[in-house]
Amino acid sequence: MHPAYSVILFTTASGAGYGLMFWLSVAYALGLTPNSPFVLFVAMALALLLITIGLISSTLHLGRPERAMGAFSQWRSSWLSREGVAAIATYTPSGLLALLWLIGVESSLTIPLAILSAVGAVITVYCTGMIYASLRTIRQWHLGLVPANYLALAAATGALLLGFLLAAFGYAPA
Repeated sequence: MHPAYSVILFTTASGAGYGLMFWLSVAYALGLTPNSPFVLFVAMALALLLITIGLISSTLHLGRPERAMGAFSQWRSSWLSREGVAAIATYTPSGLLALLWLIGVESSLTIPLAILSAVGAVITVYCTGMIYASLRTIRQWHLGLVPANYLALAAATGALLLGFLLAAFGYAPA
């Protein structure tokens, strides 16, 4: 089994990005983040950058990248389509949350946006895991534990990134 480098980049970058988004959003919703909109913005911007790099890599991995938009129409039967829909849907609350942090506005929307970002991250990573778990042709991936492994690896790398960012800005991670 020799996965393409684009698949490795996709799963690593997007998993780390979604993991970071999840932990940052949960920590914010629970009041465990520093009271620094700049630090929060930088962390969310890094999460979105990693996710975007991963999704671009995923698109390049497709046999015909120009057909990527058509993949969204199969969301009822395709885990790839579900992942695409979930990824795009997750950009909205996380992007708005990052924008609110960038301009330093604390509103009644920030906690609901953080919760939606966390939920969207989990759903997207689960869909990614299900893409690989549904591949009957690759015995090593056609397992029920694959989505759980994807979620665990995303959570671990995201927690590591959040801890690193907080330490880099002089905050002790909780």
